[in-house]
Amino acid sequence: MKLDASAFAVAPYTRAELRFHITGAALNGLVALAGLWWFFSHLPAWPWIVLGILAGVYAADLASGLLHWAFDTWFDEEMTFLRRMVLQVREHHVYPNRIFHIHFLHDAGTLSWIAFLVTTPAIGLSILLDAPAVVLASVVFSILLVTMLAFHKIGHRARQPRWIVLLQKARLLISAAHHSRHHGGNHDFNYCLINGWADDTLGRAGLFRALEWGIARVTGAVPRRNDHEWLRRFGGMRA
Repeated sequence: MKLDASAFAVAPYTRAELRFHITGAALNGLVALAGLWWFFSHLPAWPWIVLGILAGVYAADLASGLLHWAFDTWFDEEMTFLRRMVLQVREHHVYPNRIFHIHFLHDAGTLSWIAFLVTTPAIGLSILLDAPAVVLASVVFSILLVTMLAFHKIGHRARQPRWIVLLQKARLLISAAHHSRHHGGNHDFNYCLINGWADDTLGRAGLFRALEWGIARVTGAVPRRNDHEWLRRFGGMRA
């Protein structure tokens, strides 16, 4: 693997990538808007609204952690449609603050496809079962998942506006103190990017280590092999 500045750069989109991103964002947006329209015409009692929001936030935090874990642990830059994001993740472990040079739109399309594939069946089934709280949870999940890398940047800023600091102290947003633990050692801790609720529950209970053990046992793959190779080759170049 030869160091090449273009491997780290955010290159211009190809037409195929543009079509991929725009299509994913449009489909996911339509599903979320349809879910919201149905929800507001079937408003439940307020405790169900609160429960739906909290469930959506927790599910999005967990999903952000699972995606982060998957990219850190198993993926490599040979995966065609994920190559750009894999390169960004590898670069991030070598140069953490370069994420501020990556625009939201570079990731929104891929994340929109993931949100679309998860929430479309959830919203459709919830409408059939007349479960508005689940529809609300699915829409909240979709919005937060698509914007999860904006939350990631919050976890890297040492200085924040006061209102964000208050949300961080209330554990409603990820803090720099929480996320900095991910960047220590083997990058195998505190994966979640919204507020860290799932890190402090399922993560502490051993979810990610159990998943790694199971996948390695079945496939023989070595967790974080590709990421460790990048750190070994390029980590010493950080000035």
